[in-house]
Amino acid sequence: MRKARQTRSLVAAWFDFLAPAEAPVAFALHKTIRAVAPDLTDVIRQGNLLMSMNGEPLLAIAPVRDRVHLLIFSGSDLEHELGAMDGAGRRQRLVKFAGGAPVDVARVERIARVCVDFCRRRQQLADGR
Repeated sequence: MRKARQTRSLVAAWFDFLAPAEAPVAFALHKTIRAVAPDLTDVIRQGNLLMSMNGEPLLAIAPVRDRVHLLIFSGSDLEHELGAMDGAGRRQRLVKFAGGAPVDVARVERIARVCVDFCRRRQQLADGR
């Protein structure tokens, strides 16, 4: 089965479909993450904005009834660096942001940096460097 390539305009249109309380928070999260890691790839998956590096999912912005979750795919491996986060699954953790509330930019920048560094370290180990 072929996959359609997602254009920037499709990703940009995703923000237009968000609830009024969710849109500014999601936009602030995305802008902050992209400032730290401009080489991430954005795609829409299951209604969420997924950001990946070299095909490996790192983060996702997930709107949920008047709030926005920042999903961290390797969150269980990063709790020692980022502190306790919500979620009890095997790997994924999340940080919740209230709709309409200001985003803690410093925290989001730290999450993005730690996730990108972790991904690069894992890829270097996989490549045998």
